[in-house]
Amino acid sequence: MKFSQIIMVMTFSIGMGLGQVLLKYSAQRQSMNTNFSWILRLYALFSDWTFLSGVALYGLLLVYWIWLLTFLPLSRAYPFTILSLVVAAIGGALFFQEPLTFRYGAGLSIIGIGLVVLGTG
Repeated sequence: MKFSQIIMVMTFSIGMGLGQVLLKYSAQRQSMNTNFSWILRLYALFSDWTFLSGVALYGLLLVYWIWLLTFLPLSRAYPFTILSLVVAAIGGALFFQEPLTFRYGAGLSIIGIGLVVLGTG
């Protein structure tokens, strides 16, 4: 893959990770609605800007991904989507105080090394 193509796929993956952070934020905001009926809970969810932003971002990224696949082989592009895991993990640590242990960091590093190998091969 060309460097520009790797950047395009990485942009997709980073966007997916950010979408997960938005949806996690929305889920936390919804946890206070557990005493509501299911209709009120759905209304609260669909009127939450973070949920709507996450869904809109996913929709845009879906169209972007399909466009990417018009000129990139799936077998070369798809491994880079795991970068969204790294973005979501860092977002979870930064915004939700979720722990990032040494072992988890080591695993993320291995993923990074794998992406470098795939990108240069």
